[in-house]
Amino acid sequence: DAHGVAMSRVTLLDVVGANAALDEHSRALAFDGGAWEASVIYFRAGYSPAEYHSEAEWTARAALENSRAIKCPTVAYQLAGTKKVQQALAAPGVVERFASSSKVADELRTVFAGLYALEPGADGADEMIKAAISNPDRFVLKPQREGGGNNLYGEELKAGLETMSPEELGAYILMDRISPPARDATLVRAGAAIAGQCVCELGVYGAILTGPDGEILHSGVPGHLLRQKTLGVDEGGVAAGFACLSSPALVPKAGPGASSTCFS
Repeated sequence: DAHGVAMSRVTLLDVVGANAALDEHSRALAFDGGAWEASVIYFRAGYSPAEYHSEAEWTARAALENSRAIKCPTVAYQLAGTKKVQQALAAPGVVERFASSSKVADELRTVFAGLYALEPGADGADEMIKAAISNPDRFVLKPQREGGGNNLYGEELKAGLETMSPEELGAYILMDRISPPARDATLVRAGAAIAGQCVCELGVYGAILTGPDGEILHSGVPGHLLRQKTLGVDEGGVAAGFACLSSPALVPKAGPGASSTCFS
């Protein structure tokens, strides 16, 4: 309201209902008999297969994607954030296709964690499964889900690797477990203070707007999110109740001429 932009909350089924229509020529997605057109579509749902209860929801997603409205995210960008695509990007020679130089690609690889395919026939899958079963605390098993509460760690990871079929394992990726440094902190959850050793994770947001032919109209970093959780808690989702929001404190690194920073 403050910016004079009308907003409507619409379900996927509303998109394929009688009050919505997608023009095949202009690709305008209109509602209420053409009274208004969707210009920006921001998804608050539709990230999990469980939210597509029938073919109607998939038809609605296709209509949204084919419309001329700005999508946040598009199907392509949503898929780019999945574990399987991250795994594919980590394969030798792949990230080089998107980096401006081999030097940039090498720098990017320095912050990659190990990602291993488990589907039948994947190179090295059997060896990695054996390694993870023998040392489960070194790895995490991740499905194609977001929001926390879905990953397998420790004995659950070991049990999953030992009992799942090859086809079931193909829906997961195996990843080297990241062990960030711990420090004393106090978390506040449901009005109660919890003091102890904590670890944090910094996420940096990227925003990109492209034209119909793929040209980049805007690209930038609009902000960040710092999550903090008690040491020993496996999951890290804030909405799922595993972590709390925190703020970074930029501290100059010790040493003559040092200019890098750390987060606490």
